[in-house]
Amino acid sequence: MIRHLFLAACMLALAACNQSAADAPISEQWRSIPVETQPVAFGRESVGKLRFRGGVTVRSSDALFGGLSGIEVLDGGRMIAISDRGYWFEGRLQLDGDGALAGLSDVRMALMRDENAEPFQSRRMADAEDMTQLADGRIAVSFEHTQSIRIYDLNRDGPFGAASPGPPLAETDELWPNVGLEAIAATADGRLLVGAEGGEEPTTQLWLTRLDARAPAHPSLRFPLHDQFSLTSLDRAPDGAYVALERFYAPVVGARARIVRFAANQLARAPDSIVESEVLATLAPPLPLDNFEAISAARMPNGVTRLYIASDNNYSPLQRTLILAFDVVEEPPAAP
Repeated sequence: MIRHLFLAACMLALAACNQSAADAPISEQWRSIPVETQPVAFGRESVGKLRFRGGVTVRSSDALFGGLSGIEVLDGGRMIAISDRGYWFEGRLQLDGDGALAGLSDVRMALMRDENAEPFQSRRMADAEDMTQLADGRIAVSFEHTQSIRIYDLNRDGPFGAASPGPPLAETDELWPNVGLEAIAATADGRLLVGAEGGEEPTTQLWLTRLDARAPAHPSLRFPLHDQFSLTSLDRAPDGAYVALERFYAPVVGARARIVRFAANQLARAPDSIVESEVLATLAPPLPLDNFEAISAARMPNGVTRLYIASDNNYSPLQRTLILAFDVVEEPPAAP
């Protein structure tokens, strides 16, 4: 329902920008696109247990840029992103001399493909929501509507390669089509942790499954949700813990975002247990906000854990593509 309200608020604007993967030429591979970035004024040095480390608003004259629903930041600042309309985006995050996020360059895009190496033929099929890099370099992507997982080998095939079917999940037929498999992360032992968006109940489902599983995995754990937030993204941090991004939206109240963390040992709890998490930060006005859907964790040269979050602008002129960077601090800053 939260997601439905958010999209309904932008329905008129979306109608004018209704591009999908089926609209792009099927012959193209990577294609460079122009982007402009502007620095984000955050207004504070820290929020919760996170230190703000720069942010940018990204705009492009290319009508197909936008809709970022998942990101993965790799070594050297390379960023791979997916759109919920069936596109890959790739670029390089630019850091200033102090290590803060200052820009995005060398951006290019390509179509995502199905198991037959064909572009998705509908918005429903192309609804990619989150991504994670596997130990062998491949990328696992969770898809809403179809409630499925696909595996891509960009290093071997580029964006032309066919997707491999990911492990099946049980009980996904109970999920609403547009409130489904929203979050995915690779575990240290080679499994996948997959989460449903949720939002109406105090918890949402988490699945743990092997990559080579043939039998559908049933939900293993429950992820706690409070104050009508919903789960939008997961990632495993360099120290082995997991970070999650949560989103809230209501027409009058507006958007909120929350970043939480839970220890790896939570995955070993008894079936149907609720994982115990801690809130790292809550983003609320007057901080810069939009429809934050993606989170990626990386280790900085000084050993600090860096978190990047990105927003899905829903291809609407009323919204923005934001990329914000935060460093995790173990203790919250002292009150001014």
